[in-house]
Amino acid sequence: MSESNHDPRFVHLSDAHIGHRQYGVKKRRDDMYMSFNTSVYEAVEESEVDFAVFGGDLFHNKNVNARALSDAEEGLSRFEDADVPVVAVRGNHDANLYKEDLNWLEYLHSRGKLILLEADLSGEEAAFEKHDFDDPGTSSGYVDLDGVRVFGLQYLGQRTSDSLSDVADAIEKVNEEEGEPEATILIGHFGVEGHIPGMGGGISFNALEPVEEVVDYLALGHLHKKYSHGNWVFNPGSLEAHDTRQAQWELGYFIVDVEDGEISSEFHESKRRPFFQINFEVDAHDSPDELESAFAEEVEEHLSDLEKVQRKPHFQRSGEKRDPVIDLRLEGLLQFNRSRLDTDSLREIVEEKTGALYVNLNDATESKETASIIQELDGGEDAVRNEQGQIDRGKLESAVFQRLAGQDSQYGEKEEDVADTLSVVKKSVLADENPESVAETIKKRRRDLFDQGGDQE
Repeated sequence: MSESNHDPRFVHLSDAHIGHRQYGVKKRRDDMYMSFNTSVYEAVEESEVDFAVFGGDLFHNKNVNARALSDAEEGLSRFEDADVPVVAVRGNHDANLYKEDLNWLEYLHSRGKLILLEADLSGEEAAFEKHDFDDPGTSSGYVDLDGVRVFGLQYLGQRTSDSLSDVADAIEKVNEEEGEPEATILIGHFGVEGHIPGMGGGISFNALEPVEEVVDYLALGHLHKKYSHGNWVFNPGSLEAHDTRQAQWELGYFIVDVEDGEISSEFHESKRRPFFQINFEVDAHDSPDELESAFAEEVEEHLSDLEKVQRKPHFQRSGEKRDPVIDLRLEGLLQFNRSRLDTDSLREIVEEKTGALYVNLNDATESKETASIIQELDGGEDAVRNEQGQIDRGKLESAVFQRLAGQDSQYGEKEEDVADTLSVVKKSVLADENPESVAETIKKRRRDLFDQGGDQE
């Protein structure tokens, strides 16, 4: 156990998602690196932490490319240069739930860039192996740093809840054998229920009770929202927002002090790119020109609110504003044929007026023709709407094709198969497939459905 002549201080951060090229935009990939690297800089240079704990999802993709690995190593090297050990666990984005090969966190552990912790759950009882700085292997179970003992629990998905009692027993066993530390930390990659409305699957407070008996600080990752519970459960959220909803949340990292076994934490917001949402109702506009004119005016009206969103913590370290990501949602009943709705023109209006890095357009409008068809379908609107209440274009197309097929008696009870064939043919035509290939697909499907033989046309 390393010794310190002052009370230990650590930074708790999580969910950097390095390598996430959101929307295919290069600058969004750069944002993931910048928010991570800036947070590391602030923790080291401004807060002067003694060590760091990371709650998982360092990377966004399991197949890490060279650029993402380089970005991660640069941030970790800043910790290394300041002699600040980094202790981490595996998140669901970092590696497969069931191990198949050496993952990138194990690679970083073996090179001394971080200390990867995980519980050994292979036997009848859970166990934690002490970290050996001279022979680290590919992972460890726990590590002692500045009088604080840190344990790690890797991402287990639905198995997490069933494992917590055994994990608590294993922690207690280590502390009994090795002596009680000044404070005990458990890092885990899972969410606690009740902190994000409408999101299920979190761990219940009852399941956490065994852990509470033996842990002073539960350092979580996974949910991209900052929350805490009972002055012992802490989740800092992601370092970058990954959609407009997340952009409304506090996101960042905790600076935590341990004094005489007592925990005190201070939250710091990370510097990240702003998101902004524009909703536009199309109902009142009778022509495309009228719609575009009204749309441009409405975007103008949003600029003052956008200005507020672009303030801190969204500034770059230079103090300059970052161009926003705009979520544009079109809603309502179109008063003209859908083919005349120029969404590219609407995107250009937003980009010109807001300087947006990217405009993510969600077209949730319905045309009069669509509304009429929906009312005539079996099941009405419920048959073609998704869980968010939006028209599912795939379901609508399938329902229309099936209805058309059902009107022809020669198809008997095979209208679903005929509808599927029509959908396949449509996709083939839109993909500019060879007409002869499309015709052959139709012939084969018809033979399979009606057993008419190979010579039928």
